[in-house]
Amino acid sequence: MKACWLILAASLWTSACWAGWPELASPPHSRVEDIGQQVRLNGVPMRMQRVLSAAAPKDIIEFYRKALGSRHVEETLPDGRLLAQGQGDYFITIRVKTLNPSLTETLVSVSDARAARNAAGRPLGFQFPSRTRLLSDMESTDAGKLSRQLVFLNDHSVDANVDLITKTLQARGYKPQPDSARNSERGRTLMFVGLQREAQLVVVRKDGFSNVVLTMVQMP
Repeated sequence: MKACWLILAASLWTSACWAGWPELASPPHSRVEDIGQQVRLNGVPMRMQRVLSAAAPKDIIEFYRKALGSRHVEETLPDGRLLAQGQGDYFITIRVKTLNPSLTETLVSVSDARAARNAAGRPLGFQFPSRTRLLSDMESTDAGKLSRQLVFLNDHSVDANVDLITKTLQARGYKPQPDSARNSERGRTLMFVGLQREAQLVVVRKDGFSNVVLTMVQMP
């Protein structure tokens, strides 16, 4: 279903030539929060915004339908509605959902489709345990602070993941902080620090697999 939806989205790609990143207007009386102007998801440059509004979801959806025009696609999600459109070298997705009866959240992302074609097979620059599947690789820059979050899955034990990733981080100049470590029945959380850098490692065991989230931050 997802593949068919993406094919349909591609067929509705607008052919206009854009000199820069496309921008969409926000609904009236909404609050706009920039999630990132320098973000890469799985190697693809993105710009992301969070839009909060007291208007009903149906009104927000209708606003973005008009903003995109007739050549866009929509999909119903378990928690809301997704709209998408290709514009020149960029791909826009808009996800609308209800946070509570008086607040609607919209996540607007614009990705660079040109870079997406070159992102597959890129070197990740990080040693993963064998038989690991990378789920997400998010990089962002905020006020000179560089952040990278890796989310991956494998069938190794919690301890095996912690041991290998700890060694990899130590080789990069990070030092474990035993006083801040937390253990539970299902997983472990560890903190690391280094020169102008810090990292957090969370490993949780579920359904025979280890779910791993590694966040690394480098300060200016």
